[in-house]
Amino acid sequence: MLLTLSAAFPLHSENLTAVPAHDAKVVRRFALGGDPHGVAVGDDGTIYVGLAQPQAVVAIDPKSGAVKKKVVLDSAEIASTKELVTLRISGSRLFVANGSDESATILSLPDLAVLREITIEGEPIRDALPDPRGRYVYLLGRRVHVYDGGGERELHALDVSDPTAIATNGKTLAVIAGDGAVFFDTSTFTERSRAPLRTSGPIDAALFANDALVTLGANAMHIAAGDAVERHHICLADGSGPQIATLGPNGVVLYAERRCDASTAVSSARITPLSLYGVSAYALAFDRAANALVTTERAGYLTIYKVPRAAVVH
Repeated sequence: MLLTLSAAFPLHSENLTAVPAHDAKVVRRFALGGDPHGVAVGDDGTIYVGLAQPQAVVAIDPKSGAVKKKVVLDSAEIASTKELVTLRISGSRLFVANGSDESATILSLPDLAVLREITIEGEPIRDALPDPRGRYVYLLGRRVHVYDGGGERELHALDVSDPTAIATNGKTLAVIAGDGAVFFDTSTFTERSRAPLRTSGPIDAALFANDALVTLGANAMHIAAGDAVERHHICLADGSGPQIATLGPNGVVLYAERRCDASTAVSSARITPLSLYGVSAYALAFDRAANALVTTERAGYLTIYKVPRAAVVH
C-alpha cells in the first residue's frame, strides 16, 4: 500500500528550525526530526531528504528551510520498514532505496508522485543507483539486480554473492563484495575484470572518479586504477550510509569523517579527495549550483557546508 497524498501534511506552513552553528564551514543548519537518511539535491537547489519516521520524502528550500512538499510512502499502521537508505536523482526522477523493506521506489520530480515501486522479497535494498545514461537502475540486494531505466522489467541478476556497494560511470559497473571488486561491461553485463582490495572490513560506499574506483569503509579508503590499489586511513562515522561520499566539481571526491586520531590527509595522484572532517554524517550530496555540500545526521540535523578546500579540514 502506498500513500501519496501529500495534502495530508501542511506543505507551505511548515518550516524547519534554524540551528546556530559555531563552525566556519557551516552555511546553514536546520533541525530535522524523523531520523533523516538519504539526501539528494535537485537542479533548482531543492533538497530532498528521506525520513525513516514516518517513512517519507520531504522537499526542502535550502535558504528558508521551508518544507515545499512531503509525501509519505507507507503509513505507520502497516508496520512497514522503509528506511530510505539512499536518494539519487536522474533527470526528473528520484530513486529511493528502502532498506529492510526489501523495495525501491521511483518518484517523479518535482511533484514526488510515485511512479513505481520494485519489491524483491528476501533482499534488503541498500542502494538504488541510476545509470548516468538513463538506461538502467541498479538495485543492491543480496545480488545486484539490473532493471530498465523505468524500473519496469528486470534485465539481469549479476552473479556476485553478498555485494556491499556498487558504482558506475556509464561504461562500467563495479560490484564490491568481500575484499574485492568485480567489473562488468554495461553494454553486455559480462564480467570484464576483478581487483583485489585487501580490505580490513566491509566496504560501505563506492564511486568512480577520473576512471578510478574509490571505495570507503569504516577506517579505509581504497583507490583502484588498473592493477594498482592505494589504501588510505579514514574514519567514517559509525553507521554512515552508502552516500557518505559524492563527486564534486572536476571529479573531486567529497566525503565526511568523524573526529579520529587515526585519520590522515589523503593524497593521491589519481584523484583529488576532500574530507569534511569532524562531521558525523549519514549521507551527503553536492549542490553544484551553490558549490555546497549538504549532509544529513541521524541525530536530527540537515546541514549545508562550504566545500572543503584542503585535503583534510581539522
